[in-house]
Amino acid sequence: MKRFFVGISAAFVLAALVLACGTPGAGRLSMTPGTFRATTVSYAAALTVEVRTSADAITSVRVVNHGDTPGVADPAIALIPAQIVEHQTLAVDIVTGVTVTSLAIINAVEDALRQAGADVTALYRPIRRPRVRDQTMTADVIIVGGGGAGLSAAVEAAAAGASVILVEKAGFLGGNSIVVGGIVNAPNTRQQITHGVGTGGQESLVMAALAAAPINAEHRAMQDTVRREFEEHRRRADGRIFDSPAWFALQTWEAGDRLAFLNMVYIMTSRVRDAIEWLESKGMEFQDRISQGAGSLYPRTLTAVLPNGVGFINALLAGLEGRPNYQYLMETRATSLITQGGRVVGVNAVNNHTGQRITLRANNGVILATGGFAGNVEMRRRYAEGDFWTYLGPTVVTSNVGTVTGDGIIMAREVGAALNKMDQIQLLHICNPVTGSTGDIAAPIGLAGYLYVNREGNRFIREDGRRDIISQAVLAQPGRVMYLIQSADIIRDPHTTYTLDNRRLSYMLENNISGWVTAPTLRDLASVLGMPYANLSRTIANYNAIVDAGGNLDEFGRVVFTHRIANGPWYAFPRAPATHHTMGGVLIDEHTRVLREDRSVIPGLYAAGEVTGVVHGSNRLGGSAVAEFLVFGRIAGQNAAARR
Repeated sequence: MKRFFVGISAAFVLAALVLACGTPGAGRLSMTPGTFRATTVSYAAALTVEVRTSADAITSVRVVNHGDTPGVADPAIALIPAQIVEHQTLAVDIVTGVTVTSLAIINAVEDALRQAGADVTALYRPIRRPRVRDQTMTADVIIVGGGGAGLSAAVEAAAAGASVILVEKAGFLGGNSIVVGGIVNAPNTRQQITHGVGTGGQESLVMAALAAAPINAEHRAMQDTVRREFEEHRRRADGRIFDSPAWFALQTWEAGDRLAFLNMVYIMTSRVRDAIEWLESKGMEFQDRISQGAGSLYPRTLTAVLPNGVGFINALLAGLEGRPNYQYLMETRATSLITQGGRVVGVNAVNNHTGQRITLRANNGVILATGGFAGNVEMRRRYAEGDFWTYLGPTVVTSNVGTVTGDGIIMAREVGAALNKMDQIQLLHICNPVTGSTGDIAAPIGLAGYLYVNREGNRFIREDGRRDIISQAVLAQPGRVMYLIQSADIIRDPHTTYTLDNRRLSYMLENNISGWVTAPTLRDLASVLGMPYANLSRTIANYNAIVDAGGNLDEFGRVVFTHRIANGPWYAFPRAPATHHTMGGVLIDEHTRVLREDRSVIPGLYAAGEVTGVVHGSNRLGGSAVAEFLVFGRIAGQNAAARR
């Protein structure tokens, strides 16, 4: 396959595809000819397969229904059935990073074949594999990691004329970037200029940041820039929202407790709008609205048309389509960097399934784009467990895909790279308490549109605040869980309201997925959730009174007050914190070159995205992960291609 299908439409195409039958031969299975269906539980919902059999062979397997994550699940939906038919066995390779979906398909097919009377022992005959020789490959730029940063780098490096080999550990492209909430922050976009409305609450944020005592000349200069821009904005008095790259940078830096490098933050905030337009030129589409993503702190958030991060990854893949100087290796794990004379000159890698060792030689340089370590329990406990997050052990779920485990950080450290702020990890408060997923959320006006209440029916935190502060507050509530509450004033029709991963809300409710519940009245909702009605009713009444008063009286300091919620039916679902993003990582300079402890450059080594630790400080703003991987991924690709 030249590339994996990533678009949401591809999932339905693959699910409808009847795969070609295998060729019967000696020792084939014995079963009843016919068509058999079976359903099992998968990652997010039920998964159903249809299996057709002859007297001695499995002739076709197709997935007829599933609710797993678009983009991530697609390779398993395509490859597992194909392998079963080709090899006439269930002892096939799972798709790395898509373990649950892979196993669900295998289990469902086993159930269907049992219905056909097949011998279970015969169903798991091992596949005979030919021996593979070790291999050496050479390109100008070797990229480790096929998520947003790696693909952004690949597009730019290939466009500059460099030959590129990208190596990806998982069985799909996209990494964590394909399961993001489909949002990105950028100042002064078309949507913000058209739909952004200024409020007193937003102005108070600006004034507070300008009133803070500067800690150095760089901070003072950024404040002065924002002050001039804000005064000019006030003189215009056109009712539009105020924003600028400098204000975005200052707010990002302050929200990260001033632990990031302000110059690096400004590189991101000043170049992200251009990066978005670059992505749009490759087919990316955004909704014609502006919002305030969960933990973004300001209404500068764009929302993708396609679910999760599918649109971002599709656009990047479109930028690589047909380029003869680009190739990638899937299911291939980078194990170490190769150095020569103090310069990084390549990567050692191994195929997940065949064990083939691959030596990747880089003429110009290697780019690390492997993501963070939120899914690596050992690393997060070693580096980030402490006074703020007292427990980050295995019972704390993660929102990350399974293959993002800090590999690049480990490899960089082994060749002398400096690591920065490794103790800074972010828990996201809006995750599924069991799976860590955020794709099961339906948010027509953004997450700040919900009320967050505890099991007692009381609000306890500002819903539009910092992610780390909200997560700490949730963990202090009964059961370490909260419920997001909404009404028909916002969710007007569950049949036309979709979750972030493109499932109808009505489907979630009908199948009791992710704890979603609905009730005709607020009293009924309280009963379903086991909450005291008096508390919940008072919470809703107080909130609506604040909305009516213009949103300046909230005891928790909430800024976004736009809609009353008063009319049934009512909706709710549980949320809990999960490890989400690691702000610490490899130290880089403005050219994305990896640095040693003495700030000298490691020649030939670049890094971009969450593997680095220079932009977010102690707290990443919601919607800024995409901004980071687009901006710094492009810089890494450009500079590695030029061997800067």
